[in-house]
Amino acid sequence: MTNLLITTQNPARTDPAHTDLVHTDLVHTDQAALDERRGLAFELEMEHARQHRLISRRRLLWMVGGLLSASIGGTTAYARFGEPQRTQIDHITLPIAGLSPRLAGTRLAQISDIHAGAFFTPEQLARAIDQVNQLGVEVLLLTGDFATVRERDRTQRIALRARAFMSLVEPLRRATMPMVAVTGNHDHWGGLEPMLQMLHAAGVTLLRNAAIPIADRLWLAGVEDVWGGRPDLPAALRDIPRNATTLLMAHAPDYFDNVVQRDAPVAVQFSGHTHGGQVRLPRLTPGPDGLYTYAPIVPDFGERYPIGLRQVGSRFVYTNRGLGTWPVPYRFNCPPEITVFTLESA
Repeated sequence: MTNLLITTQNPARTDPAHTDLVHTDLVHTDQAALDERRGLAFELEMEHARQHRLISRRRLLWMVGGLLSASIGGTTAYARFGEPQRTQIDHITLPIAGLSPRLAGTRLAQISDIHAGAFFTPEQLARAIDQVNQLGVEVLLLTGDFATVRERDRTQRIALRARAFMSLVEPLRRATMPMVAVTGNHDHWGGLEPMLQMLHAAGVTLLRNAAIPIADRLWLAGVEDVWGGRPDLPAALRDIPRNATTLLMAHAPDYFDNVVQRDAPVAVQFSGHTHGGQVRLPRLTPGPDGLYTYAPIVPDFGERYPIGLRQVGSRFVYTNRGLGTWPVPYRFNCPPEITVFTLESA
């Protein structure tokens, strides 16, 4: 495929009449209160007594690491320093009903959940971008959670967070193909401005409840994250012609249920958010994802489609394992991932 149509960055677009009611308390809160809530979100996550589910996730991952260390010598060292450094390139073929024959063979790449500033460095992202440059893809999809910092003091955290976002500019500039992004929950928590500045400086198109054509009869849409933003699927899809094939970027994979329930004209949803669970333990029988491993716990909005490719009817959702880690730096049976998708006619 040639002559890609990505040319400009798209501004945010919201339409209260069509806003998805996945998180009604966010939808109906006035903007000042909403911004304050987002600003406090990281602090709430770090306060053990006020975020039971996130505490459970953190404690469980540490517990699993401790059990592995006690039972298998060197396993924790591998989970901390080995596997997180071994980015895996996964190739996925997507058979899409109604895809124009001219679009067959179109190749896209996805990276997600960089979490710079926590346990992931700009140098690691630069290496990942260099890998993508060698894959012969036409567009790079960035599905949110660009930066996260571990700092309780709000004033210091604001400065560190801005620095973490801007550290990604030069690595992203290495990309030789157009880049398109959506927001993740960590991008909203603390305010979007640092991320917006970073993406603009790096030349990345951000889709906030909007869509762009990336080839003749092939459109890419993106919605804001459900945990921090105001996702609006009708607004994201309203400019797309009826005869086009539509691909959707949504940070949280469980947003796919909203797509299915609305019977939205979306062929594939690309997501991240879960990191695949980061620590996956063996199981005797394959799970819904076909894997002989399972994640003991995954974050909210990532429980139904935590990893890999799933199909519902004629639609697909793919959950990328991400590059970075959070809230702990372990990976086990769940290496970081760059995904390459090849579109084919069903």
